[in-house]
Parts: sequence; structure tokens; C-alpha cells
Amino acid sequence: MTALGFLAANWLNRHYLWGDAGRWLELIDDNGGFSWPFTMFSGGSSQVELDLKLGLMAVVLVLFVLGWRTRIIAPILLVLWASLIESQPIYGDQSDNIFRIMLFYMCFADLSGRWSLDARRRAKQAAGEWHSPFRLPIWPELRENVTKVATLLHNLALLAVATQVCIIYVASAMYKIQGDLWQDGTGIYYPLQIGMYAPWPALSDLLTSNALGVMLATYFSVFIQLFFPLMLLRRTTRVLALLGVTAMHAGIGVFMGLPFFSLFIMAADAVFIRDTTYEGFQRWLRMKRDERKRHVIPDSSQETESGPVNDAHVASDATGDEAREVVGAASGTNSRPNDD
Repeated sequence: MTALGFLAANWLNRHYLWGDAGRWLELIDDNGGFSWPFTMFSGGSSQVELDLKLGLMAVVLVLFVLGWRTRIIAPILLVLWASLIESQPIYGDQSDNIFRIMLFYMCFADLSGRWSLDARRRAKQAAGEWHSPFRLPIWPELRENVTKVATLLHNLALLAVATQVCIIYVASAMYKIQGDLWQDGTGIYYPLQIGMYAPWPALSDLLTSNALGVMLATYFSVFIQLFFPLMLLRRTTRVLALLGVTAMHAGIGVFMGLPFFSLFIMAADAVFIRDTTYEGFQRWLRMKRDERKRHVIPDSSQETESGPVNDAHVASDATGDEAREVVGAASGTNSRPNDD
């Protein structure tokens, strides 16, 4: 989703960034040292050609988000993304590198195990409701071994992502504590004085005008990154670590105007959230959905049984009693049963 937002944010300037209008960068354009197949956007493209390429990339991103054939889509997306970023020598930043590294690891993971079109397809196959027309005959032993290898690669990919995130945080903290500005608690003050990192001057001034706030934010960003791997060892501290880095990146995205950098990192941080948390969130959403349906759509059958139908029975009983009283009075007897 973040990559789709990146394309949408740069759509109006696409021809100046990756099209023929960006030929003024040819003197420094070496495609980042990448060769084929990462050359799809290299050298510029005409307007129609570029629109078709970016449209293809948007379709691939949508399929990737929906979880359709991710084993195939993920490598294709990696090639397209690296080609797009490396063809523009002055536009890429660390967020693009992070996304590319994580996407490379994810090529070996099962990204569509749940909440995806692939998961729905597998469930239908297991229930016998759908059969793939392209299903190849494979020996059961070979299929079992392939499944084991795929599971091993999936676990290694998640471990690689977790390790990469920890390395990023610890390395960032170690570089910061070597600087005098971060040691005396003024590290975040000076970046917010640069125009390109202060999209909301009034908001930046609100933070930098408070010396205590600057000091707390500076030390907080250092310590939460430095001790992030250790805080993952226990559940309570892991929750605090994830909330802390999420708050830090939310501040970077808002105060410094780096939303895509923050969102890419926050997406990588999600690897530390347990499956039970996602399952609990899913149950909560279903409960809210069912409650909303019960309020919007009344139960007509229950209303029929307890409402008009019961009233009709009462009315018919009353009419019958009155009729029996009339007949009894005419015959000189009481048609009602004796209460005694």
C-alpha cells in the first residue's frame, strides 16, 4: 500500500522523473550500477510507454496487496521497483533501499498464508469446491519435501527481516551517540531547522521551542533504537518497543515530512507482531460487523413470532371465550371450565 501511495504521490511528475523529460540527468545516470533485468525504466520512456509501465507496476502492486500468486508476483515487483528507483539517481533515499531489501527477503516467504486470495483458493481446494486447471501431477513424496523446503525458506526469510530491522535500529543508534549533539540532547533540533525537513514550520516550531521536549525526544529516539532488540525478548517490553518505534516513525513522517520512509519501516516492524494478535483483531472486526448487522437488519422471524402472531392468538382466544359465554347464557349453562 505504501508503494502505491508512492506512485500516486509522484504521478503528476512522472515524466520529469522517469520519462523523456528527465534526460537532463543522463550525465550522472548509471542506473545505480544495476544491469538487466533491472533496466525497465532506464534511459527514459515516452509518455505512453511510461504510463503503460507504471500502470503495469500499479497492477502488480494491487495483486501483491490482495495476495494473488505472491510466489510469482513478489519477484516481479522486486524487479520493477528496483528498476524504477535506480533509474532516477537523485530521487531515491534510504526508505527505497529498505523496501527493496525487505522485498528481496519476502520473495522466499509465504506472504499469502492468510487474509489473501491465495488463502481463499487453498481453502476451497481443501474443501473440494475448486480445482485448479493447471495443477501438475506431482508425487506425494516430492510435494511433501517441497512443502518442507518452502516452510524452511519462509522461516529464514522472516528471521532475515527481523535481523535486518534490528541492525538498522542499532546501527542508527550507534551513529547517533557518537555525535555531540545527540549526547547533549539537541540532536533533533537542527534537522527541523532545515526547510526540506520542516514541511509544517508552525508544528516544527512548536516542538523545537520547548527545550525539555527536544531533549526527551532526542534521548527517546536513541534509547528506543539502541535497546530495541533486547526489548523484544519479553512480551511486555516487546509491546512497548513496537509502540515506541511506531511513535518515533510517526513523528518523523509528520514533523520531517518523510511519510514513505516511516511507513516502509513500520511495515517491516510488523514482523514482530504475533499471529494471535492479528487473529484477535480479526475476531474483533467480525464481532463489530455482526453487531452492526443486527442493528441494521431486524430479525423479522422473531418479530413475527413474538409480535403480531401472539396478538392474533390472544384476540382469537378472547373471541372464543366471548362466544362460549353467549352460548352458555342462552342455554342456561356456563361453557367455561369450572375453576373450582
